[in-house]
Amino acid sequence: MAELDVRACVLEEWFRQPESRRRHATDAVAFAFRLLRERPDLLSTARDLDHDAIVGWLLPHLQPATESTEL
Repeated sequence: MAELDVRACVLEEWFRQPESRRRHATDAVAFAFRLLRERPDLLSTARDLDHDAIVGWLLPHLQPATESTEL
């Protein structure tokens, strides 16, 4: 599986998470560790793929927390 295919699968799994679990960088770090532990078959096909690469893919897709401000 090519790296682009692996990235697409990782992002697909990421977006399956509820928004509340995609808000912080720590969420991305925890997700990447869990993915490496639970889906080694998915990640073993791409060379030079590690935790940092996965986190780098996820960080641009963090959902900012919506702030409710009363006027």
